[in-house]
Amino acid sequence: MKIKFSWDIGIMLSLFIFITFIIYITFFFPHVGSQLMTDRYYEEEMKYQEIINEKKNTSELPVEIKVFIFYSGIEIIFPPVNNNISGFFTLLRFSSKDLDFSQSFEISKSSKKILLIPKKFLKKGHYRLIIRWKTNKKYFFEKDLFWNK
Repeated sequence: MKIKFSWDIGIMLSLFIFITFIIYITFFFPHVGSQLMTDRYYEEEMKYQEIINEKKNTSELPVEIKVFIFYSGIEIIFPPVNNNISGFFTLLRFSSKDLDFSQSFEISKSSKKILLIPKKFLKKGHYRLIIRWKTNKKYFFEKDLFWNK
């Protein structure tokens, strides 16, 4: 028995494939779990307003933060202020959580406003540098870097 392929058979065949696809999605995709970055999503969302305010404070600084990559490490130059600077920095490595690095720092008002991250903490690859610090206000700075030394 030979079936001749015509428009009506083509339409019925495409309709059958479409219905099969919809049934497949209906039964198999609800089992795929979603992963949030945090389980406390709404609490973290409320804290994000603080980061927005800190970024605004950073943009209002008279001099921008400067980040230089040297063979000895990453040098961060803060704007000149008359107060102590205290805070922490985080180097996020998206390819591996094991290579993330975070450390607090404090810079006195009488010293140069320079922070050096030594090369012993860095592996070759892309990083996101996040710095949160405070003097009389709170500040937030982030920058993508590539370490290849």
